[in-house]
Amino acid sequence: MKKFLFSLMIVLAVLDLAAQSGPEIITTHTEKEVIPEGITINPASGTIYVSSIALKKIIAVDNDGSHKDLIKSGQDGFLEGLGMKIDPEAQWLWVVSNKKQNDEYLSCVHAFDLKTGAVKQKYLLKDTARHLFNDLILHPDGKVYITDTYDSSLYEVDPVKQKLSVFVKDPLIAWPNGITYNANGKVYIATYSHGLMQLDLPSKKLAPLKGYTDSTKAYNLDGLVFWNNNIIGVYNGAETNKGNAVVQYSLNNDGDEIVSEKIIDKGNELFHDPTTAAILENKLYVLANSYLGEYNANKESAEGISDQLGPVTILVYELSKNVKK
Repeated sequence: MKKFLFSLMIVLAVLDLAAQSGPEIITTHTEKEVIPEGITINPASGTIYVSSIALKKIIAVDNDGSHKDLIKSGQDGFLEGLGMKIDPEAQWLWVVSNKKQNDEYLSCVHAFDLKTGAVKQKYLLKDTARHLFNDLILHPDGKVYITDTYDSSLYEVDPVKQKLSVFVKDPLIAWPNGITYNANGKVYIATYSHGLMQLDLPSKKLAPLKGYTDSTKAYNLDGLVFWNNNIIGVYNGAETNKGNAVVQYSLNNDGDEIVSEKIIDKGNELFHDPTTAAILENKLYVLANSYLGEYNANKESAEGISDQLGPVTILVYELSKNVKK
């Protein structure tokens, strides 16, 4: 009888584990050579938008995996596409892109009309010094804030004045990447130099966001999103994809300290250098396969390595609140 009960407990445990559903998988049939990096979702339609580094375009994806191009390769001077966000009222998609051309570094900010694909605003930074516009937010103050990874800075776009300028440049945000903000407008930045940082926009005061337990992940986050007083980051700094993960950080009521941390997913077999994420209601959409490792190893080119690449894959997770320590 004891042996039977023990066997029954094992069976029930297995069934319970099987009942815990993994992420929904959105499989597309895009070109293998996309090298996707940025992702955002239109709350009005549920359409997912993905930016392409190698093909220099933006793809619109439905939840069934069907897709079409929002803009064609190189349209309106669009370069290697990275971070994106949607203005739901204007129905504009803001996106950054970059390209090294001869001895100059080009970094662009575009705002595209989601209905027509027409460019509504465009800003170009051209410099012999290194720049890389990486990610951006559309802040409640009406400005667009952009991380510049190579310049240790945050740029600002004022859409009303149609002006691009440096907002803050500081070694505390050296090598910035993902960026997000909370309900009170406090900004959070992922940096490779100091981990997660918090920024008060009015004072431009920077401070570390402390309380994480795994410093390796905290110092190697790519895309960030904010949900229900949680910061969720995509970690892609592991030596192999078995170590890459999606991490959730719960904050205190003031939003200035991490109180708990958990792994949403780690080592998913569909991970191939996951990069960024987007939120729609209580669902998290993660761009699972950028293939940036293969792309960079091939001298930042997708030519000749299509057998190592694959179409865009998006993983969708049901979110839940973290448990405080």
